[in-house]
Amino acid sequence: MTLSAAALQSLEEIVRQEMTEWGIGGLALALVDGRDVAYAQGFGEARRDSIFRVGSISKLFNAVAVVREIEEGGLEIDEPIASQLLPVNPFPKAPPVTLRQLLCHRSGLPRESPVGGYFDATQPGLKPTVLGARTSRMAVPPGGKTHYSNLGPSLAGLLLEVAAGKSFEDYLREHIHGPLGMGNSAWSLATVSRERLVPAWMRVADGRGGWTRRPAPLFDLGTIPAGNLYSTVDDLARFASAILPGGGNLVSSTTFEEMLQPQLTTATAGYGLGFLTSRFRDHRLTGHNGAVYGYSSSFIVLPDKGLAAIVLCNEDIVSARTRRVGEAALSLLLEAKFGERPPPVAAGAPPADPSSLAGDYESQSFWARIENRNGRLEADISGQPTRLDPRGGDTFSAHSRIENGTPLVFSRGWDGRATGFDIGAQNFARIGAERPILAPEWRARLGGYGPDFIPLVVREKHGRLYATTENMVDYRLTPIDPRVCHLPPGMYEEEEVAFLDEPDGRPPCRVNFAGIILRRAARSAPPQIIPDAT
Repeated sequence: MTLSAAALQSLEEIVRQEMTEWGIGGLALALVDGRDVAYAQGFGEARRDSIFRVGSISKLFNAVAVVREIEEGGLEIDEPIASQLLPVNPFPKAPPVTLRQLLCHRSGLPRESPVGGYFDATQPGLKPTVLGARTSRMAVPPGGKTHYSNLGPSLAGLLLEVAAGKSFEDYLREHIHGPLGMGNSAWSLATVSRERLVPAWMRVADGRGGWTRRPAPLFDLGTIPAGNLYSTVDDLARFASAILPGGGNLVSSTTFEEMLQPQLTTATAGYGLGFLTSRFRDHRLTGHNGAVYGYSSSFIVLPDKGLAAIVLCNEDIVSARTRRVGEAALSLLLEAKFGERPPPVAAGAPPADPSSLAGDYESQSFWARIENRNGRLEADISGQPTRLDPRGGDTFSAHSRIENGTPLVFSRGWDGRATGFDIGAQNFARIGAERPILAPEWRARLGGYGPDFIPLVVREKHGRLYATTENMVDYRLTPIDPRVCHLPPGMYEEEEVAFLDEPDGRPPCRVNFAGIILRRAARSAPPQIIPDAT
């Protein structure tokens, strides 16, 4: 396929716009048409051959490797997993945990392991990480609902090691990286080219509602199969070609088709075996995003059209922006190969009375503040600055580091003022003048816990408890007793935060966050607050 100079110029303008608006220093992009790389380029601090951490794109390689071993007869996908390998199960009537559940995020396992998980920089390796979670507790009953977990795929990777009699990294090198010529990919810092690894940046919560910008730490996660791959856009393009129809023989075509089907559900969209399947226009889309300590990535494939786009960047938690670039690239490929024109973008005039929409709101998970700035609405949704583009009437599209054109629709009351708005699965209601008062016993528990590069920050907002985690958003906490709170829908849904009070009644110096023990952070000098890109 030949891409026109005008089309590439348009795509590169989108890349530069995203980098400028959202403070992305370096980005690499590859477009795949069947077995060919139609285009690949580096921008800013990145070159085409720069190495990035790709986060949860790792899960796709893990799933293909595990399913390959299933095809070889070394593993059984629906055989119960030994209970001694699992966290404590408080759901005795639930079905047993299986390998299928681990790969499609329906095992009920907690999101992270207390050892080697996202909050642990000690680099313990895969086996200690998985076994270290045995004292944790399952978050939801196995088999029942999607509960995203980095621990589940990691356990699947450990089972692969045991079945194959070799390390996870050696297995992937022998059966995937080697045959595909992925010579620039690695699963550990010990084997990656440090000279070509692009330095990355993080936006870190400062504990007072602000953010600092700092270099990302560099260490290996213990959840290696779930998120520790280092790679380049060209290596990932080789993997994309191998899983497209007629591209390779990593697994059989019948097996790969099953991997794309949402598992243990009648829904047509959701997690298959590793792969997340949804729609792009009228086409089936599959792949995965990634985010890990200063790196964000997108790997998206149109399997029925033989096309793929890979976007890697060195900025933390901007997966919506990498997705925006990836979808723009797929649009270009569809037009060049099939003559499919992109649908027109629905534009609309802003509301005549934007001030009637401004104010403070809360949902089941987040807070939000809508402001009218010279007739243009802007939002801060639980710590994420959000651009609101008018789409007519009271409908907007929301753009932030984690939202890519998501519809946001206001509702109004009898007086014409907004009473709330909906965005995704979140239903926000306007906060009235009378707001709750936070109980004194909870004030002693406010503050930061855990590593300074990824603090858990417990603070008050509108008289309620909120917790900032993974430098992403503030999650609303619901107290269920004097020291325990439920976490809402989101990354740690249905898990808990427990404050571990001292025996003499002093404020807690530790917190149990979703099974992970975090110590209260030492008080430090106020950091410099870097303004957000928006």
